[in-house]
Amino acid sequence: MLAAPCEKQVYFTCLRMLGNQQDAEDCAQEAMLRAFRSFDSFRGDAAFSTWIIRIAMNCCNDYLRKQKNVVSLDGIQEESGFEAVDRAAGPYQQLENRERMRLLHAALKQLKEDYRQLIVLRDMQGFSYEELADTLKLSLGTVKSRLNRARKELSEILQKHAELFPFQNVQRNGGGKK
Repeated sequence: MLAAPCEKQVYFTCLRMLGNQQDAEDCAQEAMLRAFRSFDSFRGDAAFSTWIIRIAMNCCNDYLRKQKNVVSLDGIQEESGFEAVDRAAGPYQQLENRERMRLLHAALKQLKEDYRQLIVLRDMQGFSYEELADTLKLSLGTVKSRLNRARKELSEILQKHAELFPFQNVQRNGGGKK
């Protein structure tokens, strides 16, 4: 099936949106099931991976609406095996890296859902602008402007901790890497 190669990407998208391994597994499984059930509706206008990630995002959004809770991304490091701390760094640098990741996760929680989606898909998953537009059913211009606003809002939240986040380049180019 076409979906098998996308399973890992679906799971990690769900994990980054929900921040909880169990919830991510449930939503990823639901997304794969929905994709299987609605495979006949796949028209091939976009890449299959784009189509199935959109289904995963819809599953996450449905889950979040049901939960009425803010997404908790605090457990990503422990639950996903993601290691943000540079083991070659000294103990103070490791502590600073951990705190930076904690603050970043907390800041992501404060973003509106559509902004968080854009940050997760573009900056964490590496989607191109075109893939974002296809996945989220938005125009390319809308994707770019919303992503810019999302990055700016995230930057403003993180500026409260300027000692851990150097913002000189972020402010100059209007919100981060493009």
